[in-house]
Amino acid sequence: MRLVDTHAHINFPEFKKDLSAVIERARLNGIIKIIEVGIDRKTGLRALEIRAQYPDLIEVALGFHPHYTKNLTEEDYLWLEKHLPLAVALGEIGLDFQKEYSPKEMQVRHFERLLHIAQTNQKPVLLHLRGDLSFWKFTIDFLKAFKELNFLFHCFTSEREIACKLLDFNSLLSLPGVITFDKATSLREAIKSLPLDRIVLETDCPYLSPVPMRGKRNEPAYLIYTAKCLAEIKGTTLEEIAERTTENALKFFKLGHAGG
Repeated sequence: MRLVDTHAHINFPEFKKDLSAVIERARLNGIIKIIEVGIDRKTGLRALEIRAQYPDLIEVALGFHPHYTKNLTEEDYLWLEKHLPLAVALGEIGLDFQKEYSPKEMQVRHFERLLHIAQTNQKPVLLHLRGDLSFWKFTIDFLKAFKELNFLFHCFTSEREIACKLLDFNSLLSLPGVITFDKATSLREAIKSLPLDRIVLETDCPYLSPVPMRGKRNEPAYLIYTAKCLAEIKGTTLEEIAERTTENALKFFKLGHAGG
């Protein structure tokens, strides 16, 4: 069985003491690729260090999280342009109007600039998008100007109506451990309508640990629980879920047929 964790942060301090053990557990649980995501220069550099250490397992996405756009400088953009050829995607980037740690107008301005960089470099994009229904209407209209880009909607937890609109793009929807939560009934209903060829899986570790690991630090090995839950939702086997979501991820990131 092969699985791809399409969004992980093992470059965060939570994994500093036991990274090698985390990697070993991931391999033992069928993980053949981990997309290691940078959210700023510091975590991007750490992601590249980990990739150099485990080149068969780790791929890197580089970008600037919307929370931190208020601190972005021209030096940051020069760094991104320099290192982006080493990445399989640009991200995570996007808009977060729920927490709004950076002003909305500033988020939008940097988001547009980053999407243009993705166009220039022909990179797929990992999107972090959080907000209410009016936010989604604004964002979907905004993204139409970049419709030729390949989007991965990271950590999808919204309604069926939103999911259907996101499928109008060249896109995949990435499902986190949230789908296993007791209160996520509406999300599981939305997932029933999603075609398997548009779904990938993620941990977003160290966050969002799936049942039965809630309350613990999340890690790539726990992706198996999300895959099992998706199999139950879709009324199919774990093996089919693993193979289909893995093929979707490998195609999106242009990684060939990793893991045999």
